[in-house]
Amino acid sequence: MKLKINSEEVKALLAALNDLIEIKVLIRKVAPNYNLDANLNNELIQLLEALRLKLQPIFSKYLNSRYFKKNSINQKEIEQYLIELIKKKKYIIVSASNSKKKLKNFGIDPRSIVATGGPLFVENYKKVNLNLTDNALLGIKKKSEYLINQIKKLAKSEKELIFLYEKDNLTDQIILEELDFLENTNDIKIKNYNIKSWKIFEIQ
Repeated sequence: MKLKINSEEVKALLAALNDLIEIKVLIRKVAPNYNLDANLNNELIQLLEALRLKLQPIFSKYLNSRYFKKNSINQKEIEQYLIELIKKKKYIIVSASNSKKKLKNFGIDPRSIVATGGPLFVENYKKVNLNLTDNALLGIKKKSEYLINQIKKLAKSEKELIFLYEKDNLTDQIILEELDFLENTNDIKIKNYNIKSWKIFEIQ
């Protein structure tokens, strides 16, 4: 049976290549002895975890089971990794204010969270709400322009910017395409991470 690689898997593979390039740069820094100080050691571990997160689902789908270890990464591991990742990052993009609230309640600094409240580009709003009037879109336009400029500015800062999204959320899928466009047209880098459910950030 033939399998068709999808766009998300392509993005994951390309992002994994970027991680490998970062690992290569790190290794060159410590050559020829390859001694890592605490900061470089943490950086390497973070890159390796990011690499595993991106590639393990692809391995499980495309590699023959006899080559695939039974102790592969599971959803709980992914969730825990994302939680630790968020705590280390400076800026996070989410599409909904409710998601921002969950992250805030979880302990994430709200000043580090950008809630878009919808797509980034005003022309995409009718994809999620066909009933929007032209007057409503005029009001959204200024907000969209501000968000786009804010994201571009943050992405060019020293801290990394990540977008947390749900696979089956239409707005999130639109934002993924918009962020991809911003990356290609502005020479910036934004990391995307899929989460199964926002419930993992709820206080029990």
